[in-house]
Formats: sequence, structure tokens, C-alpha cells
Amino acid sequence: MRVLVVSNLYPPHVLGGYEILCGQVVERLRGRGHEVHVLTSDHGGGGGNDGVERALLLETPFDRPAERSRRRRREVARRNAAAAGAAICRFDPDRVFVWSQLRLSLGAAAAAEASGRPVAYTLNDEHLAGYAPVAPGLRPRRLAGWALDRLALRGLTLASLRLRHVTCISDALRRSLVTRGVPVRDARVIHQGIPIERFPPRLERGSSPGPLRLLYTGQLHEYKGVHTLLEAAELVAHRRGAQALRLTIVGYGPEAYVERLVRLAVRSRVPTAFTGRRPHGELPELYRGHDAFVFPSIWDEPFGLTHLEAMASGTPVVSTTRGGPGEFLEHGANALVFDAGDAGDLASRIEALLDRPELRSRLGRAGRETVERRFSLDRYVGDLERFLEEAA
Repeated sequence: MRVLVVSNLYPPHVLGGYEILCGQVVERLRGRGHEVHVLTSDHGGGGGNDGVERALLLETPFDRPAERSRRRRREVARRNAAAAGAAICRFDPDRVFVWSQLRLSLGAAAAAEASGRPVAYTLNDEHLAGYAPVAPGLRPRRLAGWALDRLALRGLTLASLRLRHVTCISDALRRSLVTRGVPVRDARVIHQGIPIERFPPRLERGSSPGPLRLLYTGQLHEYKGVHTLLEAAELVAHRRGAQALRLTIVGYGPEAYVERLVRLAVRSRVPTAFTGRRPHGELPELYRGHDAFVFPSIWDEPFGLTHLEAMASGTPVVSTTRGGPGEFLEHGANALVFDAGDAGDLASRIEALLDRPELRSRLGRAGRETVERRFSLDRYVGDLERFLEEAA
């Protein structure tokens, strides 16, 4: 196949795991003999190379808060449609594979559909809901917005896309999108996978001396619930002493929230390292160097790549199960789960790991087996390959 991949970001310019995964999928598809060209935004600068064309525009740079300006969205959509049309003419793909369009406008995807080429979508989050038309309301401004989205600016909304061939990364995401008005009720669910070979396990954890080392890696936003981890650490410290734990917090986010986390860490007296954002290549060593990975998210996560990376590394996972992680985490079998936002519940799971070294070893082995059996990158790319073939 000749595949044109359209994405808002592409390595080395990324926000998180999904853009990194896009790059991995592209390389695996090329390794399977397919010709793949990438069309992405100019975010981060740098010209195109190795089949990557950085010609699309963002509505708002990712280092600034998102803005909903119909004028800006219309201009970006027009220019991105032209760039996508030109790329389709040059590369002549027999499939167009659309990834995230967050802040990209729908112009490129609409141009792909207008070209008559088979178009397939993978939805990794709820970004498409942001392109739903404004709901009608009684206030003049709301009514005017509804009229613009439904009539004059219809091409800037989901009405401009047919969305006939769609996959979602979890059933939880698919259901959430449908609830928010995105017409993907018949979308296929294809769970993501990771390159297992990059995360060699440290399986025998046993009763290592010293404190229990806990790791969080991800974005530092309130909805990620990292404050719950620090509140739970304080509870454990009160009962077991502050030296029973060590925390490592990897990631970045709004300054006000990070300052709140630092205050919680100081109050708990548990030694806590805030490392900031780390290169993805350092994560395997971080996972293996800790006794458990804690993911305390309080919102419905689309999926859970960091969970899979920790599990592949043989590191026990302690997590909430809202959203996609609930589709592969089983309490007591391959992870420990707790109620979102409940610091006391999380503290009890941490103490179980403190008291039962054999539990850490068993969960580490079970997590690795889960990823090997169900969530390899090769399995994921194979599923996507068949999905693309069926797009014709």
C-alpha cells in the first residue's frame, strides 16, 4: 500500500505517547513493505525529511491555551486543505490514514475525503468532539454560533467528514465520543500496543531492602490525579514513617498545579523527586528502577500506554480503571486498582506492596505476560494493516 499519514504532530516534536506511537507505526508499516509518507504540522520547526512533510498549520501553538476562533479555524482549514491536496497529488496514495487533528482543523481530512481516496481514521482521544457544531440556545450569541456552524461554516465542523472507516483505541473512548455527538457508533476497537523489546523486564523484585520506590510518569494536570498519590503517601508516612517510601514524579504541567504538588510533598515528608519531563528513551530504566508504577488519574483515560510500558518492564501497576485502562487491568491478577480520587484506598494498595514482596513479584510477572500476550506493537500494527486494507 501507499499510505499518506496525516497527524498534527510527529516525532521528534511530540506532546506524549500517542505521537511517539504514530512514529513507531509508520516505521513498522515501512518495514512490512508499504510506502508511507507523513504530512504533519510545522510545530517545532524543521523541514521535511525521510518521507515527512511539515506543511500543515495549527490553529493555536501547543505552548499556548487553545482558542476557538472561527476566523482562524477557517483560514487554517483552507490552507491545510490546499497542503493536503498538494501532498495527495504528489504522493498519489491509495490510502489516507488520519491520526490526531487536535488544533489542526479538519481541512486536511476533508481534502482527503474529497480526493476520492479511501480514508481511515484512528481516534486516540476525544479531540474530534471539539469540532462538533455548537448546540442551539436561547441567548443571541449561542443562537448565532449555532447558525454559523450549521449553515455558513458547516465545512469547519464534523459535518464536513463522512467518518466511514474509523477505529478507536478503546471501547470506553468510542462510547464517550458517541455521547458527545461524534458519529462513530460503528467504529472498530483496536487496542494499542508497545515495542516490548524496548522494555526488558526486571522480574525478580522480592524483598529489596530500603523504602518502596514509587513512580509516576505523565502530564501534571489536575485531572491526572497526581495529588491523590501525594495525599496517599502522606497517609502511609503517618502510619509507617516517611522513610518507608520514595516517590519519583516525571512530567510537566501548569505551574500552579506543580507548586501544589510540591507543597503536598513537603507536607508528607516523603522524599519526592520532581524530575520534569524526561526523554522517552529514559523510561525503560526508570520503570525497572522502581518497585511500582502508580497512575492515579481521575478522568476517563482513552487508553494507557504508560501502564503497558511499566507492565512490560515487570513493574507492578497500581492504577485507577476509569476509561481504557479498565479494559486490561484486573485487580489482584495483573495490577492493583483503586477508586479514583480516594487517597485512603490508594494508601491501602501501597501498604499491600510494602507488606507483601511476593505480591510485587507476582504482579510484575503477570503484567509482563499480559503485554506479551495482548499488547505488542507487532500485533497492533498487524491489526492496523488489515484495517487499512479494508478501507478500500
